[in-house]
Amino acid sequence: MPGYMRSVHLASRLRWLAAPAVGLYRSAVLTVVTGLIPVIAAVVGYFSVRAAFSWSAHSHGSLAVLVLAHAGELLSALTWTGLAVWIMLQLAGRPLCQATRRLSRDWLGIAIEPRYHRAVPVTRMTTGFWWNGYEYHRSERTARRQARLASWYRDPQARQDILWFAVAGATVLPAAAMPLLFLMAGILEALMPTRAWYGVALGIAGIAASPFGWRVLEVIGPALLGPPPQQRIAALESLQADMTRSQATELERIERALHDGAQARLIALGMAMGAAENLIDVNPAAAKALLAEARASSATALEELRALVHGINPPVLAERGLVDAVRALALDAPLPVAVTAAVPSRPERPVESALYYAISECLANVAKHGHATKATVELAYASRCLRATVTDDGLGGAVVAGTGVPGVPGSPGGPGGSGGSGLRGIQRRMAAFGGWLTVDSPAGGPTRITMAVPCGL
Repeated sequence: MPGYMRSVHLASRLRWLAAPAVGLYRSAVLTVVTGLIPVIAAVVGYFSVRAAFSWSAHSHGSLAVLVLAHAGELLSALTWTGLAVWIMLQLAGRPLCQATRRLSRDWLGIAIEPRYHRAVPVTRMTTGFWWNGYEYHRSERTARRQARLASWYRDPQARQDILWFAVAGATVLPAAAMPLLFLMAGILEALMPTRAWYGVALGIAGIAASPFGWRVLEVIGPALLGPPPQQRIAALESLQADMTRSQATELERIERALHDGAQARLIALGMAMGAAENLIDVNPAAAKALLAEARASSATALEELRALVHGINPPVLAERGLVDAVRALALDAPLPVAVTAAVPSRPERPVESALYYAISECLANVAKHGHATKATVELAYASRCLRATVTDDGLGGAVVAGTGVPGVPGSPGGPGGSGGSGLRGIQRRMAAFGGWLTVDSPAGGPTRITMAVPCGL
């Protein structure tokens, strides 16, 4: 036990010593990602202003003429700066925002899923012109370029990205850059003999602030990097409607199972017992036979009720947790399924249930539609995110049909079932917990479905 406690204390000290280095690294990465466009805008603006105002630096004239000249110079500088920012947003806006979202997921365990519009396909018409969804063009290249521009102008998520750069330039960038600036200033001051102590103080301040400066991303990022409020409201309304329909369908299934199964058997049981009651004095043998049938019918009704309850809330999931429940699923699967798990403890019950049924759906559709000979299920927990990955060696070609969410594939004939509706249902199940679904399924296979839910253990 003392050796174990020493190792725990040593690990704690190492983490404490590594925190400033990790913080400085993350601050540097976040500074580059959020500061690239503002820095380019500042540099272009500075040189534009210098170049523009040099035109009338030594000119003389009336006040009205000078005011008009300076207004023209300022307008010219703003035009060049705006053009530079517009070009950078076109070229690097979305990649930088996507990089920031990955940092938020990897560092903070916060998954931010954007909703960019799909690019409109370009079609060649019988007249020889190219139609890009907005207008006709003589060349395919021009049609594609104009389609990208039009899609960018009309995409609410692209406008949200612009708002992110504006707000991040005033909040995230200074907070992330402050520890680096303090540390560099401290090094420069420490090189001067008369200001060495001042430099040491600045360096210590930078190192002390490094584990915290980059964490402003946790506050600003989820609010501005996700879908715009209108899209979030629409997504929540769609999710609410879908969950209401799913609950109604499940209630109808349970009601039908009870009506056609246990209820019918219980009615037959009551009738048999009434008949036995009437025959017990006149024909005891017939009464005994009816009672034996009633006992068999009650056992069958009990089994049906147990099967129904098992489908609603499997006992192994409630008693043993997600990992053992998935292993039980693998044992019952019609094809070999290997399960590997690296989950230190149990997540919340709703998350367990959602992932269990999602994995069950995947394995059922792999056996039914995927034409696979084997499958694997991997469970892992890292960065406050629980992931389940189902892989099979089937035919591939999976797509999530009708999701309307860019960047999410799926399968008409693969693990998603008919039209990819199975994958779409899993995607909505994950979205209810703030999670997501990704599918990697090239034609010819293999298919790899990853489901992830942010949660604590």
